[in-house]
Amino acid sequence: MAETRTPVEAGGTTLPGVRVVTAAAVCLLAYSYLVGLWPSRHGDTGDLVVVIRGWVNQPTGLGEDFGFLGTALLLLSAGYAIAGVDRWSVAVRLLRRVAAALAGAVVVGALLLLLGAEPLTDAAVITPIAATACSGLLVAALRPVERGAPWLAVLVRLEVACALVMAGGWAGAPDVLRDLGQVAALVPLIVLGEVAWLVRAGRLTAAHGFCLGLLAAALLVVADEVTPELAGYWHPLGGVLALLVFLIALPRGAALASTRPVRWLSSRAVPLYVSVPVVGYAVTGVLSAVLPSSLAVVVAVGCAGFAAEGLHRVVEKVA
Repeated sequence: MAETRTPVEAGGTTLPGVRVVTAAAVCLLAYSYLVGLWPSRHGDTGDLVVVIRGWVNQPTGLGEDFGFLGTALLLLSAGYAIAGVDRWSVAVRLLRRVAAALAGAVVVGALLLLLGAEPLTDAAVITPIAATACSGLLVAALRPVERGAPWLAVLVRLEVACALVMAGGWAGAPDVLRDLGQVAALVPLIVLGEVAWLVRAGRLTAAHGFCLGLLAAALLVVADEVTPELAGYWHPLGGVLALLVFLIALPRGAALASTRPVRWLSSRAVPLYVSVPVVGYAVTGVLSAVLPSSLAVVVAVGCAGFAAEGLHRVVEKVA
């Protein structure tokens, strides 16, 4: 088998296409939270956002203000990275960094709450983190199976996710099961990223990868049907479109990935993921009382970027 380059190697390198996708996903989420969600909740939605929703987001199923598209692209990238981590030391180092970033975001969010600001801590922010953590645990638990039969390990992960989705969609399900069902509904996107890595690395044939991809897409449809909270958002269509974008970008993007903005955004994806809703959303709320909304968003983006940079440097030293 020809040697292939994993997305997370000893030197921490990442495929150019994954870096480009990750950077684009962070930008989409920033637009969703700060340009779309905050104004909508406070009755200050701009005409341009309304036009984009009516002509792009709703007809194409890309999610309200591209939020789900950004989330799906990040989950695909996370799945690709998880599949490529074949050494326990690398996995532990990545886990420490993510945990440190989340802990820092919690501390900053608590301080902002004490100061009277309004950080965003909705399920839309927390659920993808929980889905990634669950997928990482499943990958670790099934690693012995994956060494001998990668397709079987992927199939078992999809079956576990399907069972949780069905249990959460049951009419009399307790809140805990409902929450687990919503978390499991995002697992297929991470599995699709894993399958992409396995096929690229030669661990799965293209036929096996296609079949497993169809099963993952089918689970997205099932989750959309049985989970009331997901109804009407067209997540299966948005997930498939995100997968197409991911697969197109995966072998490409070397020139774009080498630019400084893309390198910065992709290397700080986790700190940005938590700082945009926590810091950026809160700053937008504070500044909108004294500044025009457009200017408040620009300042909030800058504050979120500074917070992400600081968090990144702290994480690098601690983890």
